[in-house]
Amino acid sequence: MNSKKFFCLLLLVSLNCFSQVNYTSWVNSYLQINSYSGNTNPDAYTFTLAGNGQFNIPYWKISVRLKQPITSTDGQYTIPTNKISFQPVSSSGQAYPGPVPTLPQIGMPLNVFLQEKQEVFLVPQSNAPLYNQPMQPNGYYSLQLKYSMNVTGGSYLGSYPSWISFIAPVQFTAYDQYNNVIGKADHNFQFQIGALSGTPTDIPELSLKFSAKAVNGSLEFKSMDDYINGVSVTYSNALIVSSNTNYQIKLRSLQGQFSSPAGNSIPLETVKLNLSPVSGNKGNVYPVLLSASPQLIATGGSTGGSSVYYDIRYSTKANDERVINAKSEEYSTTLQYEIIPQ
Repeated sequence: MNSKKFFCLLLLVSLNCFSQVNYTSWVNSYLQINSYSGNTNPDAYTFTLAGNGQFNIPYWKISVRLKQPITSTDGQYTIPTNKISFQPVSSSGQAYPGPVPTLPQIGMPLNVFLQEKQEVFLVPQSNAPLYNQPMQPNGYYSLQLKYSMNVTGGSYLGSYPSWISFIAPVQFTAYDQYNNVIGKADHNFQFQIGALSGTPTDIPELSLKFSAKAVNGSLEFKSMDDYINGVSVTYSNALIVSSNTNYQIKLRSLQGQFSSPAGNSIPLETVKLNLSPVSGNKGNVYPVLLSASPQLIATGGSTGGSSVYYDIRYSTKANDERVINAKSEEYSTTLQYEIIPQ
């Protein structure tokens, strides 16, 4: 049973398309749950990014958005959004000079939970470009990624009548490095809960969400004073946590540096992160400089099923030559927040 929850945040640092590929996708939409352990559809979602000719598209992204609650066909029941997750399975395809990138080369969360009313990223910002340099003018490129889908087990499954069916309407979107939409597709997944076997179990229930304003963090340098004094931004009530056990939150960047579409970079450690517990939240926090290695940023006790909140503050130090000497572009990285039992 997976007791980890992940959420990814795209952080942009700003220093004051047309896509040549197409997106297509298909799903294996039906999953039956016959056990309190839940179930996994190993071939739930497959997408292809394909095109002809020469191109080099870095930092492409793939997102998924739940369009409305996961509701039973009779309209009487719903499945909690955070019980449904996607896991990358494999990559395949063809390119010149090839081969197409592997899952580790692309870089992505290993488990992405749906979030109600929020777009979440299966590939937040690819480390490997869509790259094709064929000898023939119209040489073909194809990258295919396959995902499994998991319905988390637990005693909550026993609250539904046997043989009830649920529909999860989701939208997948592919973006290029400039956040232009390459393509999108709507798919419906169906879950049917049969006669459950096994023993109902209460497993750790952990939830980690972001407020809408904090999903894409941004630090902007607009004047010389910003470079001299440093900049900061605070997102109030940004990180929302719920847990029925003691928890810890860790943070890492999925990329090794801030990167721009032109290929320039800034070190991660130029940016500092501070969490601040909001009133009523008794969690402990630990400020960190951003890093590609997982770092502990907060711990806390059981919230009793209620939500507690943290403010998020990103900041840079004064007179940082690494920022002062950087070219004026947009630089970005993807931050992965992870909550696990303590």
